[in-house]
Amino acid sequence: MLIHVHFLWNHIDILLAAVILVVIIKTIVVAAVVKGFGYTNKAALLVGMSLAQIGEFAFVLLSRASNVHLIEGKVYMLLLGTTALSLVTTPLLFKLIPAVVHLGVLLRWFSLDLPNEIGSKGDIMRADSSKRITVLIQGPHDS
Repeated sequence: MLIHVHFLWNHIDILLAAVILVVIIKTIVVAAVVKGFGYTNKAALLVGMSLAQIGEFAFVLLSRASNVHLIEGKVYMLLLGTTALSLVTTPLLFKLIPAVVHLGVLLRWFSLDLPNEIGSKGDIMRADSSKRITVLIQGPHDS
């Protein structure tokens, strides 16, 4: 209810650039921090992409900053729009994770020989060297 759609539509170029910049910078910063704690490149990238959006608390902070006149109206509106749009793009980022993992494997940033891997639909698959099929057959019981 705080967002003026007409204003954001008139400044869509700035809004999209801000969202792209936020997503890329947050992904890089979070991935660097996770990598600094000793995790693999793959884990760092996945965590970075998962936390790339601006959180909902930004609405509270922006409202307070506007009330005490720390930011002017146009900047306030653009930051509100950037926050909202980054939250909306989160499902898209999660859909892109398998493609990014595949790209990372192709570019040799990380390998697929870890125990748990991301599948083509984002589900966790077990990477076993031997394939097993277990068939359970249930028939009538003689008691």
